Amino acid sequence: MKILARLVTGVAFLAALLTSALPAAGTPPADEFAEVDSYLSRQLADLQTPGSGVAIVRGDQVVYQRAWGVDGDGQPVTGQTPFLLGSVAKPFTALAVLQLVEAGRVALDTPVRHYLPWFRVADPAATELITVRQLLTHTSGLPGIEGSNLTDRADNTPDGLTRSVRDLARLRPTAAPGQTHQYSSANYQILGALVEAVTGQPFGTYLRRDVLDPLDMRHTATTSAEAAAVGLTAGHRYHFGRPQRFDLPYDTSGVPYGYLAASLDDLTHFAIAQLNDGRYGNTRLLSASGIAQAHTNQMPVGGGGRYGLGWRDTVLTGTGTDTDTRIVWHAGAVPNSFSHVLLVPGSDLAVVVLSNVYSLAMDPPLTGIAFDVARILHGGAPTMAEPDPLLTGALIAMVTIAGLLLAGLVWTLVRAIRRRRSANRPSGAPTRGRLLATTVGWLVGCAALAIGAVWGLPAASGAGPAQVLLWAPDLGQTSVAVAVLATTLALVRIVLAGHALADLRRARLSTADPGDAGGDAADRSHGARIEPPVPV
Repeated sequence: MKILARLVTGVAFLAALLTSALPAAGTPPADEFAEVDSYLSRQLADLQTPGSGVAIVRGDQVVYQRAWGVDGDGQPVTGQTPFLLGSVAKPFTALAVLQLVEAGRVALDTPVRHYLPWFRVADPAATELITVRQLLTHTSGLPGIEGSNLTDRADNTPDGLTRSVRDLARLRPTAAPGQTHQYSSANYQILGALVEAVTGQPFGTYLRRDVLDPLDMRHTATTSAEAAAVGLTAGHRYHFGRPQRFDLPYDTSGVPYGYLAASLDDLTHFAIAQLNDGRYGNTRLLSASGIAQAHTNQMPVGGGGRYGLGWRDTVLTGTGTDTDTRIVWHAGAVPNSFSHVLLVPGSDLAVVVLSNVYSLAMDPPLTGIAFDVARILHGGAPTMAEPDPLLTGALIAMVTIAGLLLAGLVWTLVRAIRRRRSANRPSGAPTRGRLLATTVGWLVGCAALAIGAVWGLPAASGAGPAQVLLWAPDLGQTSVAVAVLATTLALVRIVLAGHALADLRRARLSTADPGDAGGDAADRSHGARIEPPVPV
C-alpha cells in the first residue's frame, strides 16, 4: 500500500508538473538550467510540495522562472499566485525603516521610546535603552515570542498592530540591550508600530505606497481584504510526512514580521532592487549605501552566521570554488507556507523559492532548496538537506511511547477482566504495602509522561502546547495522545488498586481467627452469656 501511495503521489505530481510548469518570458535555453531543473523536479517531488515556484535573477533580469503543482484550491500555481512570506517580510519592514532613516525622520541609534512614548517591556531599564538598530538586528534582548499568544493572532482590526506591541509590556528581556543576537518577531512588531507612529499611516498603507507599488508588486496583500482580493488560498502542513491542507487565518497585525503576502513575480522585483543598489527600473527605493548597510554584518549569530539590518550575511560552502561564496538571505515561514530570498552579491545573482507547505521538521530541506540552486549555479553539487533529526526523533519517540501506553492500557484491562472472571484467584496476592507502592509508581510514571508530553517537550523547543499543535501538528497531536493515554492508564490503575484493596480486606476477614469471631458475636449480643448445655 505504501508503494502504491507513493506511485499515485508521483503520478499526480508529474501531471501537475506538466500542466503548470510555466517558464517565464525571456527564459534562456533550457540546457543552461538543465541541472537546476533536474534537481528541483527531484527535490520537490521528494518533499511532496503541493505547489511551489522558483526564480533566478541575474542583474536586473529574471533568467529562470517555473511554477509547479497547485494552490490550496486546486488551481495551477503561476508566477502571480500569492503566498504568505513568513519572515521574508522582515527585510521589507527593514527597508521601510531605512527609508525613514534616509529621510531624516528616524535615527538608528535613538531609543525607540523617542518615537513610541507608550512603548513598554517588563524591564523599565531595557524599555528606555532599546534602540532602532537593536530591533533591526535582533539585539534588543527580547526573547522569541513564537511560543506565546503574542504572534499569529489573526487580528485584522485597524489598531491590531498597536495592540500587539502594547501587549509586549509583559514580555521580560532575557539579555541586556545590545549584548547578543536573539531572533524575535517582537522586534519587528515594534518596528511596524514605529513606522505607523512616524508616518501617521497604517503600516500596510505606508508599505504599499513606498515599497510595494514602486516595485510594481501587483499580487501582494497587507490586509485581510487585500488577501481575499488577490486570491490568497490555503496552504498545507506536513502531517506524518504528508501535506494536509490548512487554511491559516490572515493576520494584519503580523504583517511586519510574517504575514505579508506576495507572488513569485513580486519577489523577483524585490530581489532586483536588492541586487541593483536599491533601484528597480527608474525607481530608487534606497541609496546604495543603505542597501549595503542592510546587507552587511551588524551582529554575530550563533553557529558562525551574522545578521545585518533585516538580512542574514553568511557564506555558502560547497560551491565548487576555492573560496566560500558570500550570500545575503532570509527565509521565512508561517505554519502553512514557506519562502526564501537568497542574494549572491559577488555573482549578481538571486534565487527565490516559494512553497505552500511547511512544518518545523521539514525546514532544513525547504531552506536548502535555494542554497542548493546557488551551489549548482556556481559549479557545486546540491547537498539535499534532510528533515530536522531532533524533531523527527521526537515524533518517533512520541509515537513509540503512545503505542506502548496503548498496549499497556489494553494489557492492564484484559488482565484485570480475566482475574475478576476467574473462579480461582491466583495465589501469592500482593500485600497492601506492595500494592500501594506499585500503584504510586504507576501514577508517578504516568504523570511524568503526561507532563513531559504537553509541557516539557514544547518548553524544550521554546514553544507552548498550542504553538506545537500549530507549527508541528503531528508532533503536537501525538503528544496530546501520550498525555491522554498516560492519564487514562493512571486512572485505570487507581480503580484497579481500589478493587484489589477491597479484595485484600475481604480475604483478611474470611480468614480471621474463629475465637475472635466468637468474641465479636458475644459483643454483638450486648453481653448476654450463653451457657453450654448441661449433660443429663
